[in-house]
Amino acid sequence: MSDRSHTEILRSEFERAAENFSNRTKGRFDKLGVVDFSRVDDGAKVLEVGAGTGNFLQLFAGVAGQLVGVDLTPAMLNKARMAFPEMDLMVGDGARLPLGSGSMDLATTAQTLHHVWEPLPVLKEMRRVTAEKGRVLIVDQVGTERYEEVLAMNELDVMRDPSHASSRPPSALRTLLRVAGLRIAAERIVDEEHRLSDWMPEVEFPEDRIEKVKGFIDAHGDATGMNFARVGDDYIFNRRRMMILAERA
Repeated sequence: MSDRSHTEILRSEFERAAENFSNRTKGRFDKLGVVDFSRVDDGAKVLEVGAGTGNFLQLFAGVAGQLVGVDLTPAMLNKARMAFPEMDLMVGDGARLPLGSGSMDLATTAQTLHHVWEPLPVLKEMRRVTAEKGRVLIVDQVGTERYEEVLAMNELDVMRDPSHASSRPPSALRTLLRVAGLRIAAERIVDEEHRLSDWMPEVEFPEDRIEKVKGFIDAHGDATGMNFARVGDDYIFNRRRMMILAERA
């Protein structure tokens, strides 16, 4: 699939989901302690690539002097503007950020890289716009280090959301950051329990897609490394999320 085709799918999926997405993801990052983890200074300029509806970027409101968000999807940014009018938001591509070099103190991206087939240009751009003593913060879902489990996990994720590109193992994210010219300062992996009904609410996802995902879980859930278990008509499962704080190498 070409980058252009995938970008069109990405924009289409998030335009469709924008109405419910903000509510579904509200509070998703609140328990991760990302502000303390990022070591951000008071008054800092904070950028989020793939800002969506602004829920992650808003976590920095109490400390940042400026909140800047870039996203491909106008409908998602419109939701962010209504909820957080103090943010500076713009439509843009993470691989070609419309920002000057060294203009940000902290460049972040949360739950975005798994939608990107080639994340290296995005990471290099985040490094470029970060000040010399600034930092880059990555928060994204990861698979296990077992190749077969990552394949099955990604097959499920694409079935749920065609804009999904690849959930990578932690070792791959570490390598990407180093190749992008970044040195890892801190990292953390968090396991969280989820319910399928929350992950795929009926108000956001087509019924046939939900049924297809349930069928895959029944047949291949054990192969994903996500520990699926049926609870009545629902399922619980684990999602592993990785946080990496990096500096210019």
